[in-house]
Amino acid sequence: MSPYACQRLALATLRPTEHVNDDEAARLADDMRRDGVQRRPVLVERASLAILDGHHRFRAAQALGLSRINAVVIDYDDPRLTLASWTARVFTRQEVCAAARHGALLPAKSTRHILNPPLPDMPVALSALA
Repeated sequence: MSPYACQRLALATLRPTEHVNDDEAARLADDMRRDGVQRRPVLVERASLAILDGHHRFRAAQALGLSRINAVVIDYDDPRLTLASWTARVFTRQEVCAAARHGALLPAKSTRHILNPPLPDMPVALSALA
């Protein structure tokens, strides 16, 4: 059993914080269409509805015409969550939330949100997200 609860959130309510690689998002959409599931939930910050992890899954869901996405919603001050970076540039939680609020997206793969324990696959059928 997962230590995290999933919710199905409307795509239109979520706020991206990073750019995505369009080819990667298209590949993921193809995988999701072929398998008929969203395997891993996106990670969303509760107060701002900022996407912390799963931008490519979010974009793939949009490309598939889904109205909802499977998500784990977490508070930024949850002790299980750590903000790190994939690059030398380190971003703050305030910068991530500001990107969500203002739509001034950060570079792709710039922030890294780590959960302890890690977020497991929690598959949900695409038909439940239509």
